[in-house]
Amino acid sequence: MSLNVGLDRLFKPRNIAIVGASSNLDSISGRPLKLLMRYKYKGGIFPVNPKYDSLHGFTCYPDVRSLPVSPDVVIVGVRASLVPGILEQCAEKKVPFAVIFSSGFAEADDPYLQERIVSIAKEGGIRLVGPNCQGLVNFVDGIPLSFSASLDDEPLEPGNIAYISQSGAFGFASFALSVDSGVKFRYVVTTGNQVDLDAVDFGQYIIQDEEVKLLILYLEGLQDGPSFSSSSKGLVRKKFLWQF
Repeated sequence: MSLNVGLDRLFKPRNIAIVGASSNLDSISGRPLKLLMRYKYKGGIFPVNPKYDSLHGFTCYPDVRSLPVSPDVVIVGVRASLVPGILEQCAEKKVPFAVIFSSGFAEADDPYLQERIVSIAKEGGIRLVGPNCQGLVNFVDGIPLSFSASLDDEPLEPGNIAYISQSGAFGFASFALSVDSGVKFRYVVTTGNQVDLDAVDFGQYIIQDEEVKLLILYLEGLQDGPSFSSSSKGLVRKKFLWQF
């Protein structure tokens, strides 16, 4: 946990790479591209998969090293064993953020693999979202960094509610139910295993947006309760609602 983390390039990336991008836009690895197109993302989109030369009108690259730019965000949607090598390439390209959808780390009783990606990220200066998460959405700027089927309908208008959930499945399921009831969100973030950026990091960043009137936080557990309590005092003073 590190407070006051600068997350502008994560929430408002100029370029996004999708590692493991698929021609099947309804698959987990294909949906990020589908959603970015649906929300008419205006930045650069760089699919990465050695199987393709192009995907849905975009040039597809064999690996992160071959990208013509250093993306602000790399979305990782491949099997867990490949993630360390991808992060090593991200470090070479000086990528600041990686959103890791992949599961098979500590939640699957493989703490070594999780420790390895944390070590690579720290050494390479990469901030991690996840792994084992469903990503995040900035509805203000129309930037979905997610594969959630909850985003399949027409692009949603931003509201005044921010929602941060450790659980991707519960987070986006409850998000979908709320949207069906007419609730409008400004940001939705799922944090997964929280090997680096955690719920408090995102909360501290999101409340800087004066249009956020309600912050909802769903936690499944805390590794450092006292630190969380201390860090969250400023949020409570702003009269936000925290739910557990």
